[in-house]
Amino acid sequence: MNKIIVFLFCISSYNCSSQFKINKSKDIDILTDIPQKQNTNNNYLIKNNSNRTYIIDPFGFYGDSKILVNNIEVKPTAIIYGEYYRFTDKQCANDLIVLKPKENRRVNLNLAYNVRELDYDYSKFENFARIVKSYHNRNNATIVGCNSFIEKLEKKGYHVLTDTIDTKILYVK
Repeated sequence: MNKIIVFLFCISSYNCSSQFKINKSKDIDILTDIPQKQNTNNNYLIKNNSNRTYIIDPFGFYGDSKILVNNIEVKPTAIIYGEYYRFTDKQCANDLIVLKPKENRRVNLNLAYNVRELDYDYSKFENFARIVKSYHNRNNATIVGCNSFIEKLEKKGYHVLTDTIDTKILYVK
């Protein structure tokens, strides 16, 4: 009888959880609500599970994503080309996420930064899924600037996150 109660408790607590880990790192968890509301503006909870201080670039997850409706890939309405660059340490300090040991924080992240951004008419979709495949490392964190700023932080013992995202995120209106 006790085994059944424990089993039912485990199942119910699993199903009640609305947070889903989308990255592979053991030190850092990047969590999102599942399903995610379409208007949440890429709001993610990041948790540092380690005793290290990490540097995370919100534009440092380089990769691709695609949208699926009813498991069929949707073509974008437009492809937008553009680049973003940080020229000063102040811009870097404002943009980069410095996550201290055991710290949790809600942040906006671009999960698949690329010089070409796919634009979709989301108003046409009730529900959809986004497939994301990207990775974050020191090279990607400095593509849009901040190399010398990150070097200063590394001399203090900070570490640039090395991580991958390979996930499917469900969205609802």
